[in-house]
Amino acid sequence: MSSKLDVRVCKLGEKNQTEELRELIRNTSIKELTTTLKAKLSRSDCINFWNYLLLACDTNNAETREKRFACVRCFLDGLRTVEMSYKLSVDLITRLHQDLSTYSSDELNWMLEHCVDDMRAGDAKCVAWKDLLPETLLVLIAKPRLVINGIAMAGNELRDSTVRNLCTMRWPTTILTPIADMFIMLKLSNAERVTVLNKFSGALQELSPMELPALCYQLFSMCNSAAQLIIPLLALEKYFHRNYYKRLFSDMCSNSTDFDSIDAYSDKELREAEETVLHHLNYCTMYLLSEQHVAIMLRNFLHMPDAILTPFMLSAIISMTAVNRDPESARSSSCILLPFLRNVIKHNEDERTLADYSVWCRDTLQRQPVDLLQVFTVLIDQNKDGKDVITPGLVNLAFTLLKAHNSPKLNTMAITFLTKFIRRRFMFGQGIIKRIAEWMVVDQEQNQFSECLTMLSVADTYTVSECLETITTVMEDFLWLPGEQSMRMMNFILPLLKLSNRVRDALIDVLRKAMTKDFRTRRMAIFGFCMILKQLNNSNSVRQSQNASSFCTQHNISGYSMMTQSSLGNRSNPQRNFDMLTLEIIGILRSCFDQQLDIRRTLYENLQRAVELNAKLVPHVLQFVDFHLRSFFDTPPADEVGDDLDTRFAINYDQLLGSKEEQVELKDNLGCLVQFVSHCLTVFERAPSGCDVREMQRLLTLCTQRVVANRLHLEDTSPPATHMKCARIQQELNLIEALISHSILCSKPNNDAIKQILPLFKQHQKLLKALQSLADSSKKTQKHSKQSTANDSTVNVNLLHLLHDDLVPFASADNTTQLRSYEPLVRYVLEITAQKVHAIRDEPDYKQLSYSKRTLKLVTDITKVIYERCIRRLPDLWRNFDLESASLAAKCFMECVRTAHETYAKRFKEFVKGFDMATINKSKEVTYVLQSVLDQYMKEDASNNESAEALSDDRHGAKLPVFLLEALEILYDHIGYGERAAIDSYTWLLEFCQTWELRNPAMGVLHRILFAQRQKTHSGPFFDAIARQLGQVLGTQNDDNENPQSNYGLKTLDINTTGTCLQYMYAVVQKQLEDVDYFIIKANNMKYKCSIVPESDRLYYRGNLETLEGSICTQLILITRTLLELTNVCIPLGSHMDGLMKLLIQLYTCLKNLARHYLVGYTTDASNGKSIKFEQLLKNVGKPLPANIYQLISYVEYNILDDQSKEPATKRKPQAERAKVLRETRLIPKVILAIENFNKHIILLSKKAKTNDRLANYLHFGAVRDFNIQSGDLKAVIERTYSHSSQIEVSDSNIEAVEDEEEEEQQQEQQKPDSDDERSSVGYPINDDDDDDEEEAAAAAVQEATGNHTQSPATTTRSQQRCGGVSAQTFLDCWLEMLLLLLFNPLSSCLVLVAALGVKGQRASVQRQEA
Repeated sequence: MSSKLDVRVCKLGEKNQTEELRELIRNTSIKELTTTLKAKLSRSDCINFWNYLLLACDTNNAETREKRFACVRCFLDGLRTVEMSYKLSVDLITRLHQDLSTYSSDELNWMLEHCVDDMRAGDAKCVAWKDLLPETLLVLIAKPRLVINGIAMAGNELRDSTVRNLCTMRWPTTILTPIADMFIMLKLSNAERVTVLNKFSGALQELSPMELPALCYQLFSMCNSAAQLIIPLLALEKYFHRNYYKRLFSDMCSNSTDFDSIDAYSDKELREAEETVLHHLNYCTMYLLSEQHVAIMLRNFLHMPDAILTPFMLSAIISMTAVNRDPESARSSSCILLPFLRNVIKHNEDERTLADYSVWCRDTLQRQPVDLLQVFTVLIDQNKDGKDVITPGLVNLAFTLLKAHNSPKLNTMAITFLTKFIRRRFMFGQGIIKRIAEWMVVDQEQNQFSECLTMLSVADTYTVSECLETITTVMEDFLWLPGEQSMRMMNFILPLLKLSNRVRDALIDVLRKAMTKDFRTRRMAIFGFCMILKQLNNSNSVRQSQNASSFCTQHNISGYSMMTQSSLGNRSNPQRNFDMLTLEIIGILRSCFDQQLDIRRTLYENLQRAVELNAKLVPHVLQFVDFHLRSFFDTPPADEVGDDLDTRFAINYDQLLGSKEEQVELKDNLGCLVQFVSHCLTVFERAPSGCDVREMQRLLTLCTQRVVANRLHLEDTSPPATHMKCARIQQELNLIEALISHSILCSKPNNDAIKQILPLFKQHQKLLKALQSLADSSKKTQKHSKQSTANDSTVNVNLLHLLHDDLVPFASADNTTQLRSYEPLVRYVLEITAQKVHAIRDEPDYKQLSYSKRTLKLVTDITKVIYERCIRRLPDLWRNFDLESASLAAKCFMECVRTAHETYAKRFKEFVKGFDMATINKSKEVTYVLQSVLDQYMKEDASNNESAEALSDDRHGAKLPVFLLEALEILYDHIGYGERAAIDSYTWLLEFCQTWELRNPAMGVLHRILFAQRQKTHSGPFFDAIARQLGQVLGTQNDDNENPQSNYGLKTLDINTTGTCLQYMYAVVQKQLEDVDYFIIKANNMKYKCSIVPESDRLYYRGNLETLEGSICTQLILITRTLLELTNVCIPLGSHMDGLMKLLIQLYTCLKNLARHYLVGYTTDASNGKSIKFEQLLKNVGKPLPANIYQLISYVEYNILDDQSKEPATKRKPQAERAKVLRETRLIPKVILAIENFNKHIILLSKKAKTNDRLANYLHFGAVRDFNIQSGDLKAVIERTYSHSSQIEVSDSNIEAVEDEEEEEQQQEQQKPDSDDERSSVGYPINDDDDDDEEEAAAAAVQEATGNHTQSPATTTRSQQRCGGVSAQTFLDCWLEMLLLLLFNPLSSCLVLVAALGVKGQRASVQRQEA
């Protein structure tokens, strides 16, 4: 029967016989219909039967409707038990949707409850409810009134109740994706969508990686704003971190990997799931959200690097950038998200710095900063494995970091990333290098581009050498770029010269053209040629170009083809190619001998560097310079005469100096040339072959002998001084210094060359004194006396060894004894060494000294000699040898430490280990040694305090401890907060300050070091005690406000060091307030995160937020106590007072930001505003601090007037006095405004927190200030100011009238009530400061200057009476004009106000008001 029924129904339906079909259904029982439907459900043609069955039901017939609903119930029940395809179930449900509007409310409610029951069942095979429930709910919403289960309600109420019930029920994990699809069709409101997303964020943590992408697609589709999108992104970040990245980072940080661990999911599944999720994210947000929308949302996480700088979040944000979606057409300069990521990275590095210098910051951060290099390493590895979804955006992020201005940390991070990335993905190398090269040429002021190319060239030379077109373009730009810029850019070509002959030949062609350009370009060419010579060897000196030309005597020495050169180079002459190319370059450089002095000096310096690094060049270079050196000496050849003192020997000054238009022209520097030749000869002696150097050695020996024997004709040093005379003496000084270098370089234990040093030095000092005397007699020649060419650093190291070591390998002990005992020589060497080490910091960027291992070794060697031979036994040095030498040794040590700190900051610990052998020798470390020396210095200085032999009284002795303290400060900066030496340093500093008094104000730097070490190693109150001690030294304004707590008793804090101590304390407090401001913003970000995380995580983040807020309040309490003490100190006016005022403004701005943090998002059930620490903070800052500030304002005004009153009336300058008043009081209104803004926010918070309205009771309300104004004078002055005059005067008649009014008011004041009760009843303000007549006189003096008067409402009438009988309208007009003047011309208005204010001296009072 059932089979016959379904056939009949289908036939009638196909023939469109509706009436017959309806008659058939009316005649069929419900049981038969449901039985037939159950039988058809599993068949594919069930959709036809279901369609015709629903069409046959007449909606106007109650019996038919009942049958239809019975079939619907049977159908929905059958979906739970009958297995059918997903397509068939969707088709059946879709057909049911068409007639939903014809069902009754009870029937629709049953369908709704049936769908909810199916959701609770959690059957992944039965998900038809996800399509039926939204449509059913939409139909019910359209009904105006419903009765559900006997309860009447509107459709919207039913809809809200259903959604609320769905959000509160437990969602089975197996059907999360269908539930998300259902919610998309429900058309949720924004609040409901946030609730649903939060629910999903907590539920998706239990999904497998294979189930995650489908759900993420639904969640991303559900989000219609960036604020909603961040919710699933945070949940996904937690998911991938917990399941994958946490284990990955742990394995990267450890030396071993746990291969026995069994994880729930494989790494491959997680990686594939993450990449698919990123693809869905990009697809769903491409046309919905712009970068600006995402950036506006993400700024709430700007100060939370731990939430953003994770592999998944970085990938997600990068995937939404335009440069990642369309790298070909999108411009990176218009990208918004990449600069946001740059700022987040910068904040992460700032937090790392904060953690290093401050205990409070370290504890408040609650975590370690993100290791971004580790994150970048993970992203690069994933990119190598095929994750190309974010490759363009990742590279552009590195470019954004590289282009950051004044951010060396970010630049270094970008360089490191690009270096690793190109090694792994070399196919992107050419595009990256081309882009960086373009920026390097366009933005020449930024050094990071050339530095990046240099690092890439060193790390991946093959990849860079393939970019021949880019390299050639850059080299051609050298011809028009500034010389120093070109030299800096040229460093990246240096590693390529060993590998690519084409690059080398192209560079030679460009440099040959540059030799004919301007001065700077020629210097660049010399630098480039010498750079090529450094890299030359037998394997890379074959020329490829066939059109090479040379200025050498050999014709076209390198013009052969590579095959010809290879055939010519045989075993008998393996260095033929090297010799030919070297001679070609040297032939080009020969023209430098005919050019100006700076060109020649550049040639000497760079050739010397090339010879030191490539000893094969020595024979060619010596032949090259031989004739040039001989031209400066007039002496017969060796084969003509003997070498004795009677042989003719003179210096050709015509080759060195010339005159042009009465100006001295310097042609060459003989000292530099001789020093360069001496170095070449020293290198040549290691392998003496290929050149005859006997004549050059003879010339240098003859010159040394003549100077030592005083047989060389030197310039006459007697007055008068001329430019030519001073220039000649300067050349002779340079020559003697070079001869000293030659003597040291050629010295050996078996010769007596070292004996020549002392007589040479004495001659040098004699000439130097003569030059200084000439300079003193003639100011116009002083500039020549400053041009000195000291020995180079290598010679300085040898001199230090010679003067301080017991045994030296290049001299005998007998020859060194006399040198060590000669004090002027020791001083000179130490001073020159300090200058040389200091000059390293000022060297140009193109020398790349920060990467020079040779320079670092040189500085380390100098420091080691000074430390071992001088610093460790410094007390013996100043006692038994010379105090000035001890001071210079300390200066030299400080310069070495500072140079290493500024130039080699990353390798500073390596530098310290190089000179401090404490670990090997098991002795005290360098910091403890310096501390011991300082203690001995202070003991001796204190013991000789009353005698004339006190160390601090000597000019050099006073500088010695300052140099040691500066070195200690740098060494302390590189000691980690976890090391024992950090605690010991603070303990020693505190004990030192408590023990010794400082007679030298320059030692005030000690307080800066103390404050820095205190913050690094300790927390808690400290600076308030320092402020109390400052009050004891400078005096306090109110002795009643003195805190009875004891201070640290620093003896170093006296009247001589208060100025520097105040400035150091201001800097410390200012930095603390800046840190607090940063953490307040961080707290705002954390509060936002608390509002969007799932309920399961919200408690954890709220706990972190409360901890952060408590830490902020604690730090502000300590800062407030410090400023409370400082505002009670009689601080001198000027910069010290301005510094305090700026701190007060910054403090109240910070407090206002904290109040706004509590105010934003306040809820009555939250703990905002109820914090005990916040209330304690308000108690500290609410009333005591403003009271001190108002007292401080009176102190400032009184001191200004006191200074002016000391001068006679005839000598007083009104304009200067007004300017002084404006200058000293310009910050006072800003302080008052900051206080009022803070009070306003606290009042708002108090009103919002109805259960905690006592917060406003902690506030202090300021004084009511009024003015006695002569309206007639005011109106006249305003008119005069508007017209033409800038000089404002007050007439004598008005002054007399004011004096008469003063007498009248004094009589009225005598009739005032005495008691406070009587005064308050009459309307006078109660004054709490009725003390004595002296205070009244002081207050009156203040009022005379400012015209300020405290006035109650009851005294308004008296003020109006003193307006000269002017009508109220006229008085209001005057005030209106004055207000306009204040708004549009503040400076003139101040002058008008000063002139118009009455000079009546009425004492100011503070009127306390109740909130």
